[in-house]
Amino acid sequence: MVKLFEDIFDLKEIDMLPDPKHSGKKIREKKFDKVSRIVAQSESYGTEVTLDMNTEIYPMKEGTKFELVLADSLQPALGGNPNIQYNFLSSGSLLDDYEYGMHGKVFKYAEENGKAIVYVSYGGLLMALKGDVQALRAKTFEPDTPIYLLIKHVVI
Repeated sequence: MVKLFEDIFDLKEIDMLPDPKHSGKKIREKKFDKVSRIVAQSESYGTEVTLDMNTEIYPMKEGTKFELVLADSLQPALGGNPNIQYNFLSSGSLLDDYEYGMHGKVFKYAEENGKAIVYVSYGGLLMALKGDVQALRAKTFEPDTPIYLLIKHVVI
């Protein structure tokens, strides 16, 4: 298991969409009953995440702090030996340390105005992670790369 990205985020918006009547303004509009689109800003890297998530099973509020991790696997590091069989039921996984998780694939990587943007689909729930090119390296986030998203609330 390798953590590809890890940071603490402040949740800034939930279900805010551009107002079609007033440019530059936003309105709160929930499109789906169980899914919300959140926008959050990281503390360390200035990274912004826009994420669709099931807020019925994992409620979030504006102002909440949470840890977000992107990993290539849920199994703990096994010393680089690919022949070791891993049993999640008896040994646990990285998911045990978090409260919410999704599995998906990177479908696009782009660089715009000196920033990198990683687009991931988690079975139709989308994520756009925008930040520093050094923190979001192109080789790490190539299209079709399987990726796990893990979240837990941070108590201050």
